[in-house]
Amino acid sequence: MHYFTPAKALPEGTIYLTDLTQVADFADWLAEFGTLLNQNHRFATVCTPMQREVSDEQRIADRKDYIAWIKAHQTQLAERCAAMLLIEPDAAQLEFFREQSSKLASALGVNYIAEADEVSAMRKAEEALKAI
Repeated sequence: MHYFTPAKALPEGTIYLTDLTQVADFADWLAEFGTLLNQNHRFATVCTPMQREVSDEQRIADRKDYIAWIKAHQTQLAERCAAMLLIEPDAAQLEFFREQSSKLASALGVNYIAEADEVSAMRKAEEALKAI
């Protein structure tokens, strides 16, 4: 796995860290996420702050691809992905991401969580895995 690194293994599943900064083609990241889904084990993901340098147009296209991918994989995500967490240290951005995450969670049936730092995100990921 190139974009997802195991950070903590628990009896309930594995927490993976992912960093979009190094992603040249977002489709490659989605393909690797699909590999996680096909491994038939429970997991949670923690995404580092999104510092990816792409145009606004590309960011919008990637977001559309991401939403379409989630919709296409909702059943697998519900079965295997306990939570998808995003780290956002900027307070204003964190509030925005929490609001957006809440909307996505209810609309797509996925457990999105935004946290200010890695320690909090890892704790929430662990809680999500243990809750299932």
